[in-house]
Amino acid sequence: MSDPNQPAEDAEFEAFAEEYEEHRSALFEIVSDYADEQELDDGLLVALLLDLDGTEKPSATGLKLELDRFLKDAGDHVREVKQGAEEFIADIKQAREEEN
Repeated sequence: MSDPNQPAEDAEFEAFAEEYEEHRSALFEIVSDYADEQELDDGLLVALLLDLDGTEKPSATGLKLELDRFLKDAGDHVREVKQGAEEFIADIKQAREEEN
């Protein structure tokens, strides 16, 4: 019996997830390198990234709502990653064994 909390094996989803991770990693590296080069404070970096959303009339209330959405999305992402943690570690161990 399959676990209802685990996503079904789907080649299309796997391809999407791989492409998503490649883009996420590349953007993370670009942003991190820029922040390091410019010696940006983490708080300023977060504000700049949120500003990329393009809000025309920023407000404290709008920022709070955006941060709430961000927190929810981050929490959702963490829960998804935690669900796949055992499989991820098993894959890493297997890859290391194959390298040796």
